[in-house]
Amino acid sequence: MNVRFFDPSKDYLRFKKGYDAAWESVNMRGDLILRQDVEEFEQRLLNYVGTKYAVAVSSGTDALYLSLKALGIKGGVALPSYTFKATCGAVLNAGAIPVIYDMDGIIKQPFPKIEAHIPVHITGELSELKNIFGNVPIIEDSAQALGAVKNPTTSAQCWSFYPAKILGAKGDAGAVTTNNYSIYEYIKEARNHFKTDNRDFGGNYRMDNLQAALLNIKIRHIDKILARRQEIAEKYLEKLEGVGLPNNQKGRVWQDFIIYTEKRDALGDFLKEQGIETMRNEYPFSPQYPKLPLTVKYEAETLRIPCNENLTDEEVDYVIEKINEFAFL
Repeated sequence: MNVRFFDPSKDYLRFKKGYDAAWESVNMRGDLILRQDVEEFEQRLLNYVGTKYAVAVSSGTDALYLSLKALGIKGGVALPSYTFKATCGAVLNAGAIPVIYDMDGIIKQPFPKIEAHIPVHITGELSELKNIFGNVPIIEDSAQALGAVKNPTTSAQCWSFYPAKILGAKGDAGAVTTNNYSIYEYIKEARNHFKTDNRDFGGNYRMDNLQAALLNIKIRHIDKILARRQEIAEKYLEKLEGVGLPNNQKGRVWQDFIIYTEKRDALGDFLKEQGIETMRNEYPFSPQYPKLPLTVKYEAETLRIPCNENLTDEEVDYVIEKINEFAFL
């Protein structure tokens, strides 16, 4: 049996009728850039998340970047070492300074004044949102947490709809949700070069209208998608042996399922031989802003295994069988 970590063809076949109709509709209307499908998706997203505003943009990375720009952040931005490098990269690209803390939540080196905090809900597990750095704006990196973050009160929430995400498009796409009108209005103009506004230059950070049309099909099924992922995760939590398991935190969602073992590389190689695709849980930063020791150790000993709504029961059982088999080799 072959079990892919994520199979785009299964997603397409699952929603084929709706996807094909959306593709035809967009092309027949000629609505390619910032048209009704984008506006409809923004409305669906803000209703689902529970905010006043939503702005569809080109990626989750650009959502972070634009949120920092909207807030005028130029000083220190606190962020965890345990995250994908896009979080840190967005801070640097916005002209601010990353201030990185390890998995113990402690900053151990001298740092500039903190002007904002970016907690990251990695793999759908909710991060601590207490304002431990003073009364500064909080921008949530929610790229992997759609469904977990509801009715937020932070400054902004940044979403990714990269194909393998919980709500995946067929290319790059992202969004910012917020209750702050000034953030919303700035990003809405910045994503389109401040075309009719001379305050700044902005750039091309638009969500493609076709991606919005496809996401409008899929978001209608988001509760079923999350429920199936939860079902798979609970099966893993109940039946996997010989590996450390993730936190089954109340309210979390399952973007990915991460297992812990000091034999990570051997297990990954074994599963590959058995036809199971996994992902190493490592995302190194640049030497200028290296990842911190606890994070490095944790990432070197963890593995992401398939956990998405398109897996069959037979595939899930096969993954469990082979991981448990490895535990007793």
